[in-house]
Amino acid sequence: MLRVVLVDDEKLSLDELSFILSKNSEVEIIGKYLDPLAALEFIKQSKPEVVFLDIEMTELDGFTLAEEICKMDFPVSIVFATVFDKYAIKAFEMNAIDYVLKPFSEVRLELTMDKIYERYNSNKNISSYCYNNVLPEQAAIKGIKKLPLWKEECIFLVHPNDILYCTVLNKEVFVLTKEATFTTQYTLSQLGNKLINHNFFRSHKSYLVNLDKIYKIVPWFNSTFVLKIEDWKEEVPVSRHYVKDFKKVLNM
Repeated sequence: MLRVVLVDDEKLSLDELSFILSKNSEVEIIGKYLDPLAALEFIKQSKPEVVFLDIEMTELDGFTLAEEICKMDFPVSIVFATVFDKYAIKAFEMNAIDYVLKPFSEVRLELTMDKIYERYNSNKNISSYCYNNVLPEQAAIKGIKKLPLWKEECIFLVHPNDILYCTVLNKEVFVLTKEATFTTQYTLSQLGNKLINHNFFRSHKSYLVNLDKIYKIVPWFNSTFVLKIEDWKEEVPVSRHYVKDFKKVLNM
């Protein structure tokens, strides 16, 4: 049985989430709080296995509350439950186990609980393991091994080695792998900073390419290049502005 605490300053959302989760026989809701400060005190005392947090709340936002929970000395899985998709990246950088959008779906919440069961069962015999012990500043030092990317209203964790290239189209950033095309809330410059240690190169104002995926470099007009990507039909340009650095990187 997983003991769960719910925190949301909107009563309708709190009741809806409680109603759906209460249908699960493996879930015991031990606390429902509209006041995040009161919830924090209860969580310290009760030490639940799971906490669902809204993000935009009065008095104390969900991220600040999560940071306080991270400092506690017991294992707990944090799920952010919000109407906003813009915070997803930050949520996963905080090592949240899931990020659920409102209005809530029973099927979606079942997937969340399955993920929590899997994590809990695989680690329940490790007393020192803390599910959410990575604070934002620690995550920045540690580095992100996978990127949280969007596809069909779900977030996928994608390893940088699987990315072919990233591009901007109509002000939206797309990340392409052989299997799928994802979107992200990172700018191309932010992606470049995050992927700097994974052999990515800014070849154009609208392109960031994985150098390990290039198999052919074709000279183009005005001393530029076109890059052929492994098992991929579309080409990636190298604009004149980036040609000098590109040659330097490849010792051309």
